[in-house]
Amino acid sequence: MKVPKIFSAFAAAAVLFAANANVSAEPNAAEYVDGVDWKNQMITVTGLGVAPRDAVNYTQAKGLAATAAKADAYRRLAEIVNGVRVEGETTVEKMLTVKDQIKLNVAATIKGAKIVNETFLSDGGYRVVVQMPLFGVSNSLAGAVFERTSTVEPFPNPVFEVAPASVPYNSSTPVKRRFEVTKVAVEEETFTPAPPTSYRSPLSRMSVPSLDTIILQKMEANSLAIQEPAYQPPVQNSQIAYDTPSTVTPVRRSVEEYASMAQGDYTGLIVDCRGLGLQPVMSAVIKNSNGTKIYGHKNLDIDKIISMGVADYVSDLDSVSRAGANPLVVKAVAVENFNSNPVLTIPDSNRVLIENYASKFLKEMKVVFLFDD
Repeated sequence: MKVPKIFSAFAAAAVLFAANANVSAEPNAAEYVDGVDWKNQMITVTGLGVAPRDAVNYTQAKGLAATAAKADAYRRLAEIVNGVRVEGETTVEKMLTVKDQIKLNVAATIKGAKIVNETFLSDGGYRVVVQMPLFGVSNSLAGAVFERTSTVEPFPNPVFEVAPASVPYNSSTPVKRRFEVTKVAVEEETFTPAPPTSYRSPLSRMSVPSLDTIILQKMEANSLAIQEPAYQPPVQNSQIAYDTPSTVTPVRRSVEEYASMAQGDYTGLIVDCRGLGLQPVMSAVIKNSNGTKIYGHKNLDIDKIISMGVADYVSDLDSVSRAGANPLVVKAVAVENFNSNPVLTIPDSNRVLIENYASKFLKEMKVVFLFDD
């Protein structure tokens, strides 16, 4: 059977094109891995296409193969985007079924995804690599799914009855050493979120007086008058923090009093979640063992969340730069909500909140999760 001239010409042209084309050669595409890369906050997909048999010439065959590859890439991208978890069990696909505006936003973002590599294959096929950022001010998935709100909730107060964990290192201690001294032995029994009674964080190898006792002792040491002022209701836009435990009379505490208990000028927070099966999500929450959310999207500026995400997910200590040169390191004792939210002991969560009063690293989202990739 005689081979049609068009296919012979097409095969010859393909070899010539592969040698001289401006698009990438085949080996260069190997650096791209399909899927969601949480460490680099990027979604990558590869699309493949071939020329139809009825192509009339090489130029048309090449163009149709490229068009097919791009269509395949954007279809695959939509599939991966639908499966990205926003928070807990909530995926992008579930959000699309609830709000039409988010559906339109996501569709437009997928359409605007960037082609980062085009390769004409030696067999006449075409390969296209497309990427979409998870976060960023320009055409990111976060920009499509996160809705802007008019209010930002304040960070909660430390738990009134429990002293904060002490920090067993100083600003000169290397970050890797900080992980060693804060490492918690993994217990065999299942962790149950409840007020801890016997658990002691490695940050708190000490007797545990109440937080109020420590504040009063600091006031005594500074020769301050110790008088309990009458309880006052919260004032709009005030800088006053309130503790309202159910077993004692509510006491008014200022942000300055909490900040005075800070032990270091920390530049960020690293939560060690290794060994717990942490699953990355776009909007993670840090909780204490009472179930109180101490850090999450409701406490943060939505534009910053869209720009950089609430936290970096890293699997090695060489990638924790987001937390700065002097990070506070704590160890999560559990993960909740489909393994997406780290849980801290109350002493450790108190320490995080107190240090944040002093240096505001949570507000600036200088948070890193160390997990098993």
